[in-house]
Amino acid sequence: MKKISTRARGFFTQQVPAQTLGAFRIATGFFALVQLFVLLPDWLPLYGPQGILPWEVSDALSIRSTPGLSFFAKGFAAAGLSSQSTVWIVTGIYFLSLTGLTAGYKTRIMAILAYLMHTALNTTGHFTAYGVEMFAHIALFYCIVLPVNISWSVDNWKKPVSVPPYLVTLSVRLIQLHLCIMYTASGLEKALGAQWWNGEAIWIAMQQDQFHSVNIDWMARTPIVPKLLCWGTLLIETIYPVGMLWSKTRKFWLLGILSMHAGIAIFLGLPLFGALMFLLNLTAFGESSFPGLFRINRKKRFAFKSTILHHKQKLEPAS
Repeated sequence: MKKISTRARGFFTQQVPAQTLGAFRIATGFFALVQLFVLLPDWLPLYGPQGILPWEVSDALSIRSTPGLSFFAKGFAAAGLSSQSTVWIVTGIYFLSLTGLTAGYKTRIMAILAYLMHTALNTTGHFTAYGVEMFAHIALFYCIVLPVNISWSVDNWKKPVSVPPYLVTLSVRLIQLHLCIMYTASGLEKALGAQWWNGEAIWIAMQQDQFHSVNIDWMARTPIVPKLLCWGTLLIETIYPVGMLWSKTRKFWLLGILSMHAGIAIFLGLPLFGALMFLLNLTAFGESSFPGLFRINRKKRFAFKSTILHHKQKLEPAS
């Protein structure tokens, strides 16, 4: 019992590199920017006042109490701006705040703005939203409450951000434990259904028109393959906390979960969802699985710069 208590205490007190939080912030902001540009050609059909689902219908069917784009449109209407202009104003603020968040400039303010604009867009387009919006929303929230500007940020470059080491550790542990709870719950829920034990879940998902990006007809002749894929998913997700928190299995579990999300991106035609979950897992556990992944060796960098300078001096003609 004492040994377990010591390990638990060490888990929350062991110093974690601050670069982990910097990598998490950059990954979150960069992904949201990529998602914005990917969806931009269909932006008005998704979020416009007369889009796939008009605002009147969307607001009536929404079960959330969070403000949507129509809420902002009422305010801008007093200034003589149209509803369509509201969409582009909110989008512009969203883009600028994500750019600032990624760079780590006025990080908390930018994170709050990005979170609020994402909330408005997500509330309006909730009928076309799926898991990727939810996880992006969670990541943006963590960028508000956690000291993600402690590393690789303009804020830290202009004036070093002072954060106690224990707070950095607790921040990283919070993200890691959130992922552990999420994957365990997902795995247990899947395990309750017979389709994840007989292999039908993978087969049915990949045969749907919206996910049918790769021909898998050959699996009908080798049913053991979808079964193994389903069993592997159940194993990786259900025992995720053990695999990721135990040092002897962490590296292999991380590679397994990254491979799973890469497969989702490629074979199910969900590149945004697969990419986001890939980045969240990599930033949360990458440094602990592969020490030094997010750290820059200053001595080597200085030696490299010195070598370049030395060669430049040799090439310059003598005066």
